Amino acid sequence: METLWTIVGVVVAILIVIVSFYIMGRANTRPIRQGFKEQFYGGAVSGTSDLPCGRVSSEAEQLYALFSSKQFVAGEEGPTDLHDLRNLLSKLTCFKRDLMSPAQTITAVKELGFATHMDIQPVADLTGRCFSKILPERDLTIQISKWNDFGMDMIRRLCTAQNLSEGERQSAERLLTVLINDVQGVALNVCIPPPPKDPSAGGRLDPAANTPTELVSLRPYDGLY
Repeated sequence: METLWTIVGVVVAILIVIVSFYIMGRANTRPIRQGFKEQFYGGAVSGTSDLPCGRVSSEAEQLYALFSSKQFVAGEEGPTDLHDLRNLLSKLTCFKRDLMSPAQTITAVKELGFATHMDIQPVADLTGRCFSKILPERDLTIQISKWNDFGMDMIRRLCTAQNLSEGERQSAERLLTVLINDVQGVALNVCIPPPPKDPSAGGRLDPAANTPTELVSLRPYDGLY
């Protein structure tokens, strides 16, 4: 009987060792949500970035590096503002990445959260409306404008918190402007369907032939709410 219990103990010990090695081997395969390093884009290795999808925009990477490499010398909101700026840059770059995807699938933006201070709607929903060609240009313009205004506000706050020079502030604003214009250009090309050649020839299901009067009369969005 003692020999039997010895054998059972050895078998149990071996099983414990096997399970432990299996768990340790799988530990590094879990997705990392914080400190994400992007290593792949388009199926090929393209370096790393401190921003999700950052490899699609050198301006986004430069802008984030400008502030993440500096120390905070004033105020208490600096780290929070830097976190918010990173979220904004992630939305812009991942939005662009999904729009440029040949398969037109919602991949990069699907886990990005909704924030009322910078978003009109979840960016994944915005991307889906783009692919479905049901996003009015006015809605896209409002969202891009809100992203731009929020980013400029974060830049001003971070420059104050880090005591950056006027030249550095202007450089940061130029980087954001280039990024915003780039993303907007891609979005307009992908999201907004071309006007029909002959709207009067549209059928009953043609959106151009059934535009509600209240939408037709809306003035172009000029950034004022």
